[in-house]
Amino acid sequence: MKRRTLWIFGFLSVALAVTPQGQAPSSSNIDLAKLMPAGSLVYLESPDFAALLSDWNKSAEKKAWLESDDYHVFSRSRLYLRLKEAQEEFAVAAGAPPDMPLLESIAGSQSALALYDIGNLEFLYVTRLPTARAMDSLLARGKEKFEPRKVADFAYYVHTEPAKHRVVAFAAANDYLLLATREDLLAGALSALAGKPMRTLAEEPWFTNASAAAAARPGDLRLALNLASLMKAPHFRSYWIQRNIPALRQYNAEIADVYRSPDAIREERVLLRSTAESAAEPATPDESAVAGLLRLVPDDSGLYRAWTAPSTEQALDLLRQKVLSPAVGPGVPSTYAPSVMLTEGQTGSEQDLETRIDIPPLTGTEGNFEPAALKKLLADAKLVGGLQLESAREMPGGAFAGTQSAIVLEAAADWNAEAARAALLSSVAGLWTTSGLGAQWVERGTGDTAHFELDGLAPLAMALRGKLLIVGSGSSPVVAVLANLSKAPGRDGGVYAAGFRHATERAPLIKMTRLIETPLAQQFGGGQATAGHEPWFFSENLGGLSDALASVQSESVVVHDRGAVVSQTVVYRLRR
Repeated sequence: MKRRTLWIFGFLSVALAVTPQGQAPSSSNIDLAKLMPAGSLVYLESPDFAALLSDWNKSAEKKAWLESDDYHVFSRSRLYLRLKEAQEEFAVAAGAPPDMPLLESIAGSQSALALYDIGNLEFLYVTRLPTARAMDSLLARGKEKFEPRKVADFAYYVHTEPAKHRVVAFAAANDYLLLATREDLLAGALSALAGKPMRTLAEEPWFTNASAAAAARPGDLRLALNLASLMKAPHFRSYWIQRNIPALRQYNAEIADVYRSPDAIREERVLLRSTAESAAEPATPDESAVAGLLRLVPDDSGLYRAWTAPSTEQALDLLRQKVLSPAVGPGVPSTYAPSVMLTEGQTGSEQDLETRIDIPPLTGTEGNFEPAALKKLLADAKLVGGLQLESAREMPGGAFAGTQSAIVLEAAADWNAEAARAALLSSVAGLWTTSGLGAQWVERGTGDTAHFELDGLAPLAMALRGKLLIVGSGSSPVVAVLANLSKAPGRDGGVYAAGFRHATERAPLIKMTRLIETPLAQQFGGGQATAGHEPWFFSENLGGLSDALASVQSESVVVHDRGAVVSQTVVYRLRR
C-alpha cells in the first residue's frame, strides 16, 4: 500500500470514519468540486473510494500497522485523543458510532471530502450512492432522532448534540449521499446540486489555478491544499509533521494525484507559488547537472540526494557532517518545564570534602574543525551541482552496524588537485593529528579507480575527475562512485532528486539504532525486557512503521522548477 495513501486512510479512519466513498462510477458523474461551498482548506477526491477502502481493509499493511509499536505510540498521543473525542461527539450527534461498519455503509463510488476547519473538524462529504442504498445506511436508519428540513426541493436531516453542540446533517438526493458537520455546508451543496447560483470551491482562484497545472487525468486519489489559508490555521502549524512552514510560505496551493499499479504507486504533485514569489524567481534553473550526477549513484547506495547549485555553506556543512567531522548535533529543545527536586535545604555532602580545590580542572583536548581554506576553495569553484550518498552497512563479524558516506561536488571548471587536497587536509588536521602525524595523502588504486586516502587511522578518501570532487568516509564509497563515471547521463534531470532503498536499509538501520538505544534502556530501567515500556523511537517506533511498510522496496522523488509552478514526482516501488 502506498505511504501517502496509508497516511490518508489512517487519518480518515481515526479522525471521523465518515469520509468514504462509493461503488460503481456512472456516466452522469458531475464535478463534485462544483457542489462544495467556497472556503475549504483541504479537498480530497476519488473516482472510486469504496475500492480504495476495500483494498485498505484487506491489506497486510493495515494489520501490521495496527499491531506495531508505531500505532501504539500514536494511540496515546494528544492528536489521537483529540480525534477520538471528536469521534465520540459525532457518535452522540449521529446516533451511530463513526466506525468501519458506518464507513462501509456510506461508501460510494465518485466521492469527495472538503475540510473547512481543522480544529473543529468541520467537513462536507459527498459520495455517489444509489438513493435506496443511501437511505438504508446505518446513518439513515437512525434518522428518527434528526429534524427534517428542506432546501431547493431536497429534504435533509439535522441533529445537534446539546452538550458539545456537534452538528450532523445528511441528505440523499439524485443518487448522491451528502454528510456534513455544518448545516450551511449541506444546504449549500444541495442548492448547487439543484442548479442554484452560489460560490463554490470550483470557482476559487487557488483551486482553479492548481487544477489547471495538475495532471489532466486525476489519480485514484486527488488531494488539493489551500496552503495560504492552511498556514494560518494554528492546528496545522502545530500538527504538520514536516515542520517546514517557512519553506511553504512561498506557495499558495498544492494538488497531489496518486496513481496505483501492481508494482508501484506514483504520486504527482504540483505546487503554485504566490504571484509575488513567482515574479521574484530567477530564470528556470539548468537541470542537466542533476541528470549527470544521478548516473554516479551506486546500485547498492541506500540513500542519495542530488540538487543544482548548492551554496558554499550547504556544501561545507555536508562535507563536515557526513565525512570530515561527523558529530552528534544539538538535540530538539525541550518544551517541558524543568523538574524540581524538593529537599530539606541541605547543600553538598560529606563526599565533597574529598574534592581538591587547589588543582585546576582538566581542559578538553578535542581538536577543532578548521574550514577556512576549504570554504574558500568551494566558493571559488562556483558549484553547479551536489550529490550526497549514504548507506548503512553491517561491520565485519556482523556484531555492529554503521554508515558510510560520500559527497560529490561538481564545479563550473576543473578542480585544482593540489589545492583541493591541501584544503581538505587543513580542515581536519586539527581534529585527527598532532604534529601532522598520519595526515598525508597516499595514492591508492590504479586506472579508473585511482584515488587518494589519508594514511592515518581516520577513514577519509578523495578523488578528482575534471569538474568532479569526490570525498568519502573511506575508499569503498569513493571507488563505487568512480566505477559509474563511464555511464551516460540520463535524460531526466531536475532541480532536486532523491531516493531511499527501504528494502536494503531496513535491517542494518534497525540493528544500528537498537545497538544505540538498548544501553539507554538498560541505564534507565526500560528496554524490551520490561513489560509496558514506552517504545524507543528509532528501533521500535520507526522500526514498527518500517515493518508495516515492508512491501515498499524503495522511494524516489524528482523535482522540477518552472518558476510559478514546482512539480514533484514521487514513486514507491512495491514488492510483488
